[in-house]
Amino acid sequence: MYIQLFIYSMPGYTCSIKERMLYSSCKNRLLDEVERDYQLEVTKKMEIDSGDGLTEDFLYEEMHPMEHTLKQAFAKPRGPGGKRGNKRLIKETGENGEGN
Repeated sequence: MYIQLFIYSMPGYTCSIKERMLYSSCKNRLLDEVERDYQLEVTKKMEIDSGDGLTEDFLYEEMHPMEHTLKQAFAKPRGPGGKRGNKRLIKETGENGEGN
């Protein structure tokens, strides 16, 4: 099984908004053409702004993500330590909601 990876690099904020919109619109058209004309299915698409973070380890993690990551259960925080204060006095109510 082959995984087709498409890496889309946009120059970031060094170009105008108009050029960025043009890049984005051309990306979809290019992918459609590649998939149709070359019968390639692009299974993974990535967008980057520079090649600095594009390392072998990063690409491996993107292409082979860990399926079963261990999720740590929520750890309930401990209550305040020491004295909790005076107890509250609650009045008993009668049948009609009146206090004694």
